[in-house]
Amino acid sequence: MMRHCMMALRVARSQIALITARNTQSNLLQRFYSQAPQIGIVDYDVVKKLPSEPQKLLIDVREPEELKETGQIPASINIPLGVVSQELAASEQLFKSKYGREKPKPETEIIFHCKIGKRSLKAAEAAAALGFKNVKNYQGSWLDWAEREGLPK
Repeated sequence: MMRHCMMALRVARSQIALITARNTQSNLLQRFYSQAPQIGIVDYDVVKKLPSEPQKLLIDVREPEELKETGQIPASINIPLGVVSQELAASEQLFKSKYGREKPKPETEIIFHCKIGKRSLKAAEAAAALGFKNVKNYQGSWLDWAEREGLPK
């Protein structure tokens, strides 16, 4: 009888340990995902004013070939999505020599755009993961800009 009680106690302890481990893992995942930074959204009117706001940075994450076909939004710099994390993590000197702009600080407002707004959202999330706190997505991106400016899409 004593042996059965001891076995039941061991089984109960292992089940409690398993439940505790699952709850701890679930709480950690919940905390991790709930702390994901919010990505702001901007529209055409905000982007239109950017040439007169040099403290803000507009980054076009399309490929260079796409820019050759359509053109660029004034004041934007081109950093393709595939290298945006690497470039934002580069040294201040390297960033300035490549892009002719000061490397953004963690609090700098950075607005990303692409063709339709999906790649730019990924870039904004990558920048937030690097510690940039004021990242935004031009949700309409090039298609919205081109339509409002009468440019080819």
